[in-house]
Amino acid sequence: MNKDIYNFIHPSALKDISVIEAAYRKKHPEVSKRPMSKSYFALHLILRGEGRLITPEGEFSLKKDDIFVRFPNEVITYYDFPETPFHYIFVTFTGATVISCLKRIGVTAKNRVLRSTPELTRLFRHLVLKASDYPEMDDIFAAGCVHLIFAGLARQSAALPPAKYDIKESYILSAINFIQSHLSDTELDADYVAQYLSLNTDYFLRIFKNVMGTVFSKYVISKRMSLAITLMDKGNLSIRDIASRCGYEDASYFTKSFRLAFNQSPSEYIKKNFDHIRSVPPADGPPRK
Repeated sequence: MNKDIYNFIHPSALKDISVIEAAYRKKHPEVSKRPMSKSYFALHLILRGEGRLITPEGEFSLKKDDIFVRFPNEVITYYDFPETPFHYIFVTFTGATVISCLKRIGVTAKNRVLRSTPELTRLFRHLVLKASDYPEMDDIFAAGCVHLIFAGLARQSAALPPAKYDIKESYILSAINFIQSHLSDTELDADYVAQYLSLNTDYFLRIFKNVMGTVFSKYVISKRMSLAITLMDKGNLSIRDIASRCGYEDASYFTKSFRLAFNQSPSEYIKKNFDHIRSVPPADGPPRK
């Protein structure tokens, strides 16, 4: 491969693993070396070069034939050294079974750098070079390649002591990831998430409460309220826009939920926040009037 290749896979109805993009980069872009967070999983295979991966759970050295895992909604940084620039392949994806697969092969936030084999490297290359040969079914082809990559990693981990595997916890971890990525969706409810996980809704609600210690509806509201605060702190959106981005069609219902959560209305919170910002003196003078 002598030039960058980007395959954007068509949106898929596959629930277990759905690939978003498979790409080869001959040079690591400067913009990608900054701290950033994405809403999906990724596998990166280093074909050439050396560098560093910085995550909330620790730092890792990267070199040729390393595969590292990126988890959704975490802020990480990875960069190459000037004297040993990266050539690498990355695959981004989502899916109800991803967390379960990673856990079973021993991948965690603290154990996320794996070693490739010639067979695994061929699969990564095949995914990048051949996905475009199947324009009507590239989602099935790409998902199949990722399944085979997981199978290869599973063979490597088979000799290691098995980690305790809790299928209920795996389901809920997948649910949490799905919820975080769909907070703006007005259809986000227990039925919606259970269908994504291919579970009975009553069973899903029961294991969610057992694992999380709270009921599903309260959890979703808490995450939406946290998102609302984040959006309000930016100071450039109307309450109606914030409500919509938090999954509320009715701004008045959003206001009611916000008041129940924080004992004040959204407009009161915004006003207090804005007044606080105005009261902070600029670096070169007295407070603004």
